[in-house]
Amino acid sequence: MKKWLSLLFIICLFTLCAACSNVTSKKQYETSLPKELLSQGDEYSVLAVGKSIDHSEDIMGLKKVKYLSSLDQVKEEYPDLGIKKSPFFVVFDDKEIVLRTSSLDKALLFIKENY
Repeated sequence: MKKWLSLLFIICLFTLCAACSNVTSKKQYETSLPKELLSQGDEYSVLAVGKSIDHSEDIMGLKKVKYLSSLDQVKEEYPDLGIKKSPFFVVFDDKEIVLRTSSLDKALLFIKENY
């Protein structure tokens, strides 16, 4: 009888551990940022929705810009970013989002001041 209770306890413990680890990895996947949007080094990258950034190659500190013309596109490609209006700009460094704004001037000023 003791062996059965021990075996049952081990099975329950194993099931609980497996279930918890699956939920954690799924949660991490949902909140992780798309790697293609992150910059490299000290420079920034921008996701621009609804409004392009003219002459982005001339802006010091701006490595790359990804432009999406509509909210439907951004919701399809990056639903976890939670962008709900256009125009909208998301500035990334090499690890995380550093600015979310609807103002192009504010995004460019942030990049210039922090580069």
